[in-house]
Amino acid sequence: MAKTATAKDKTNAAATALRAEIADGTLAPGDWLPSEAQLIARFGVSRYAARQVVARLVTEGLVTSVDGKGTYVRPRRERARHADTRTLTRTPGGFTDADTDAWEQAEKPTTYRTTATEDLALTLGVPEHTPVFVTDRLLTSGDRRMVHRFYVPLATAAQVPAIEADPFRTPGEIYTDLTAAGIDLEWVESVQAAIPAPDDAASLHSTPGAPILVTRRLATDPTGRALAMEETRRSADGVQLTYRITPA
Repeated sequence: MAKTATAKDKTNAAATALRAEIADGTLAPGDWLPSEAQLIARFGVSRYAARQVVARLVTEGLVTSVDGKGTYVRPRRERARHADTRTLTRTPGGFTDADTDAWEQAEKPTTYRTTATEDLALTLGVPEHTPVFVTDRLLTSGDRRMVHRFYVPLATAAQVPAIEADPFRTPGEIYTDLTAAGIDLEWVESVQAAIPAPDDAASLHSTPGAPILVTRRLATDPTGRALAMEETRRSADGVQLTYRITPA
């Protein structure tokens, strides 16, 4: 006598069948999965089991659920909609960032003096609460938004009269002043995905809970002493950062 399939067996069989159809293209990227009612009728499962099947495929990254609409098959490879090149070029007039031509300043920069938090102090290699000059810029590129923050420690400003007179200028201008003072500059950049703080989410018009990309470009002298730091924050959705690699 044949053994009757259990509810668990039916659930596993339904998930296996849908996986196979996604793999062989029967359910192509962008196609909607069968509705709950269709899954129940096709596989003879309960409503609860049908929801379990869909939840399992969502967890596996094969499909995406949209409230009020249904569940669709995800693209096999999410292509970046925006490719941002990260370079810094020295020109006769100073230093030019690859972002310069791609982004426009949306409003007047905000400038202020603050003290280094624990995280910022560790990054800059200065004692916590060290005075730091900060320039905040909101940049746009089409419908995209990016926050650019530039930190200049008080010790750096005090070292170069031109910077001490006005520390609230563009990174290129500060880098030019440092090199004019006979300081050789080196840079290292890091990238980290993060969930934005409420003020960053508001500035970037990002979806609540959606990750952002935070880049930190640290300018140092040859001994590794930090002189200034640029920080950018932009939505991570569909964004690819490209770097030019030069052998050391």
